Amino acid sequence: MKIAVLLAITALTASTAGEYVVGFGDTLWELSLHFYGTPLRWEEIMAANPQVSSPQALSPGMVLTIPGVTRTNASYSPGNYTVNVPTSAIVNRSSEPILSRLQREGAGMVSFDGFTPLGRIIQVNTEEEDDYRFPMALPGDMLEIDFGSDRGVEAGQVFHIMREGETVTDPFTGDRGRIYRVAGVCSVLETTPATSVVKLEHGYLAVREGDLVTPYRAAGEVYINNEPVVGNTAVYVLALKDSDNRNAYAFDVVYINAGTEAGFSPGDVFSAYSYGEQYELMSGTEILTADIPIADIVILTTERRSAAAMVVSNRSALLVAPGDRLYLVRSQTAPTR
Repeated sequence: MKIAVLLAITALTASTAGEYVVGFGDTLWELSLHFYGTPLRWEEIMAANPQVSSPQALSPGMVLTIPGVTRTNASYSPGNYTVNVPTSAIVNRSSEPILSRLQREGAGMVSFDGFTPLGRIIQVNTEEEDDYRFPMALPGDMLEIDFGSDRGVEAGQVFHIMREGETVTDPFTGDRGRIYRVAGVCSVLETTPATSVVKLEHGYLAVREGDLVTPYRAAGEVYINNEPVVGNTAVYVLALKDSDNRNAYAFDVVYINAGTEAGFSPGDVFSAYSYGEQYELMSGTEILTADIPIADIVILTTERRSAAAMVVSNRSALLVAPGDRLYLVRSQTAPTR
């Protein structure tokens, strides 16, 4: 009977189904959350794709049918949606690890406008006795948060967990902002009026007491325009997502000091350079050595005055570091700064 029901669901939605190319780290649970607003419909996606033999059988590049979704190369939201793709844009599907959805969701942010969470983690490893309770939680562990049904929380609801980080200074304005890194994604198991027990479904950092709980924000698709930008639009690297590193390698995330207010959007590409120097030869002739590209960096997510971006290629032995200036080389719009 269950098989018949699943087949009926597939047949009913086949006319409106879209395609999704599996990216690095994708899971059925999280795809269900993206496309339907709930992680509980993952079995519908699996039933519509006979080639998926188990929830663990996803691999990058696999094409999935998503029942009830008309387009999948667009920003995600429950139900149907449309997106305006820029002229001359190249759609980079999520099968490319550098643009994987999990990378975009885990990018974090810099806030110059203040940050108000829904609440905090008040206990980790709630399922353990006090004598055996570890101070940090990993995926699969239970957590307790400091708000519940009195604020509309229900079982199955999903939240992001954020870690408050260091402050940074915008070199253009002198304004100070604070870094917020994504620690994980959790789903609500049960509630009381004042608290909720949640399960850590996916982790980027080991979660600990005091981490912030915020609304879940799904990552949209990233488009890269293949038309080069002519000009000298520049931004600065404020900090790295990995606070333990001094330099950013390929696939690392950096934070820059400009966002939507400056006209930037996901998919905009910047390059970092080792700048040429001027020399005077013995003959008195002056020469200027060439600027050498170090790396290309793609914006993943934007805030009003900042953005998170990923290093997608290293072109030399030199590496990107906080304080480096980046120049815009590909743009979805025509930002000016």
